[in-house]
Amino acid sequence: MRHALVIQTAFLGDVILALPVVQVLKRSFPGSRIDFLAIPETSGILVSHPDISRVIVYDKHGKHRSLKAFRSLRGELKRNEYDVVICPHRSLRSALLAQGTGAAVRVGFDRSAWKGSFTHLKPWRFGVHEVERDLSLLEPLGIVYGREEPRLYPGETDRAAAEKFLSAHGVDTTYAVVAPGTVWETKRYPVELLREVVKGLLPGFGKVVLIGGKKDVNVAAGIVGTDTRVVSAVGELPFMASAEIIRRASLLVANDSAPVHIASAFDTPTVAIFGPTVKEFGFYPYHKNSVVIEESGLGCRPCSIHGGSYCPIATFECMRKISPERVVKESIKISEMSDRMGN
Repeated sequence: MRHALVIQTAFLGDVILALPVVQVLKRSFPGSRIDFLAIPETSGILVSHPDISRVIVYDKHGKHRSLKAFRSLRGELKRNEYDVVICPHRSLRSALLAQGTGAAVRVGFDRSAWKGSFTHLKPWRFGVHEVERDLSLLEPLGIVYGREEPRLYPGETDRAAAEKFLSAHGVDTTYAVVAPGTVWETKRYPVELLREVVKGLLPGFGKVVLIGGKKDVNVAAGIVGTDTRVVSAVGELPFMASAEIIRRASLLVANDSAPVHIASAFDTPTVAIFGPTVKEFGFYPYHKNSVVIEESGLGCRPCSIHGGSYCPIATFECMRKISPERVVKESIKISEMSDRMGN
């Protein structure tokens, strides 16, 4: 194999979980070039990855929205002369882009919106982690793989930005990171409960740093309060600088969202709070220093693979039954376990 393309145009977490495909491909074919096609919102995490030769940006809601622009992008991919295309994303547009490359080997899932785009199909299996599902797409190439965790590589500028922020806020000791945001509203642990979690973490961690995007600013404001030991980087830092803050942390507490997968890339001890979703969907933290907190025994769980904008039965029990004390207890436990293991 000389030239390969990986297509993942979904959310940030999905892109991170597709990185093991790139890593195993590069290790299996060290002299090859591997490109990655992603949307603008996620492309920034890929440019510093040493196994990726080129990041191709597919702006499906902007520059490439028209049929003419889409065809132009397909033509560009065709001219790149890929030997292999791996497509974890199951959308119609991703499948058509894969087909447009004309690559001799095009591998996708049997749940793809257009299975005819692929030369090889692999089953999308329930109850398997997304990393392992994605890696199964390499099997038609005869690649034998083991456990492979994603890796992220914050650049010098991102590391400097993280250092500057932490220094400016006096975060020079052990600290915990709390990520209150999520794309889907029902995946969000209630602010009033998360505020209690933050208070409970402070005795064991010198500081608590909140991270997230601009859309999470109002949520973060409801958590920070007047305690100077709680600082917010929400909406202030580039994504990879926030990733660097997670890398340096002694603990991450987050919803079922992208920060969980960032922590997996750095083996940062993690407590993930799952409400409407379940581990069996395959998006739980993929590293040993982690635990998922969820309320078992609710007949309404899961309500959908992504959650939603509101609770279908208007109780939100899946989140409200998870006490802040339970989250704090598990946080201390996973942190102490990590210390004993020497991480």
